[in-house]
This record gives sequence, C-alpha cells and structure tokens, in this order.
Amino acid sequence: MAKSLPSYSTFLALLLCFLLISFNEMQVAEGKLCRWKSRNYSTRFCSFSEICSLACIGEYAKATKGQCIRKGWGRYCFCYRKC
Repeated sequence: MAKSLPSYSTFLALLLCFLLISFNEMQVAEGKLCRWKSRNYSTRFCSFSEICSLACIGEYAKATKGQCIRKGWGRYCFCYRKC
C-alpha cells in the first residue's frame, strides 16, 4: 500500500499541471486578432479609420474594425477580426 501512494500523488500532480497548461493556452488564443489588407479599399491614401472600418465591415461581415496604417510611402486600410 505504501508503494502506490507516491505513484498516485505523482499522477495527480501531473494531471493538475496538464490542466493548468491547457487552460492557460485557451485563454491566450481567444483574444487574438487577425489582420489583413482590405481589397475593397485598396487606395494608398487612407485618411480616416472610420471610413476604413465601414469598408471592412462591408467586405467581411465578421470584421470587428478597420484601421489606417502607414506602410512605406502610403497609408493602407487593414481589417481586423477575431482568430
């Protein structure tokens, strides 16, 4: 009986570690945003993020927002959604 007690406690400790790691990774993945360049609003002169947001939502229904971001010499419209 004394030999089975350490193996049982080791098993429970490993199970607890596995559960903690798996729950931690799930929380990180939920809040991540994916970004892509808008196809409908592809001009290099994006000036207002509000117009970009409307273009992104019209292009893809699951888009949460749009934002004008500087890339090189121009400002492009990028759309965001939850991954």
